[in-house]
Amino acid sequence: MYNVGCDLSTGELSCYFPFLNKSSMYLAKRGYLLDVVLSDKQIISKSIERVKAALIRQSINKRVCIDEPEQNAVVARLALYIAAATRNRQVLRKFADFESKQFTEFLRKVPGLQDPMCKIEIAKDLGIVAKDAREITSGVVVAVFKTPIAVRWSSYLKYAPQDPRWAMINRPVIRGWVIMPLDDFERLLEEAYEENILKIVESNELAVGKVASEVDLSPLEEIIKKFKPVTTQTYTRGGKEPPCMKAILDALKTGENISHTARFAIAAYLLKRGWDVEQIVDIFKSAPDFDEKITRYQVQHIAGQVGGRKGYSVPNCETMNTWGLCTTNLGCGIKNPLQYGIQTVKKSS
Repeated sequence: MYNVGCDLSTGELSCYFPFLNKSSMYLAKRGYLLDVVLSDKQIISKSIERVKAALIRQSINKRVCIDEPEQNAVVARLALYIAAATRNRQVLRKFADFESKQFTEFLRKVPGLQDPMCKIEIAKDLGIVAKDAREITSGVVVAVFKTPIAVRWSSYLKYAPQDPRWAMINRPVIRGWVIMPLDDFERLLEEAYEENILKIVESNELAVGKVASEVDLSPLEEIIKKFKPVTTQTYTRGGKEPPCMKAILDALKTGENISHTARFAIAAYLLKRGWDVEQIVDIFKSAPDFDEKITRYQVQHIAGQVGGRKGYSVPNCETMNTWGLCTTNLGCGIKNPLQYGIQTVKKSS
């Protein structure tokens, strides 16, 4: 599968990273086509259990990729189609998020994968152009990092998390290559891997339909009930939502994994609009990486109920724009999102 730096069998690599393109090709060559897989009740049962594990965020035992690598790679692939077959976007998003987090866990800890050249080869499979940064320059910038990786700027912009720390202006850029430490490179690969999982579903709708018609999804009914579509209430004066906050809420409704700054902004905003902590926690349940205990604490902290006991203000429009959260590029004519509803009322009166 990879012949540069990766010291594992092809089967093991496919098990650890079942949603890489080369893993799919390998399993197909081994005869694991969908019709064959769907005739195996044991694989179907294990795939359903893998979906359940993803929804409750139960870590995958790395041992399975040593004992039965090929079968568990197939189980993971079928589990994705089963998650998609539920036709619940939150379930699919949570599955993709869970699998991408497992990807990073394995990438960082599995022996045989720790050579940076191996990770660069995996990046190539995901469409990321990268190389050892020392091939670009041997300057002081590279020496700052223990294992510097250079990523082509176009790949970086495509997969960098939506967070101010990841803004390219905050990174060393040399001749179109963004220089970063290895752990950030691994995080970038996680984003690309999650997107690849969702692309697999989009490009295999017929396979998803086949799974939906042939696999009994009733064992998942109880757990899926916990992931109902999110509904939001009207909370702004004049019935108008600031475009920035509406965009964040819309992203939450569809189960997108929004940035930390977006989460902070919407929580602070809704608190100022009179929502209580539990109402806000409830809308975050659609986030792929939702953890109720952590979310409740964070919202309480923003509200000033825990920690320093000092509530936070809603970020002003300049800050929202700097964070990449202003959808109108400061076109609303206000200084803070809280003013949006008030201004709407004045204009219409």
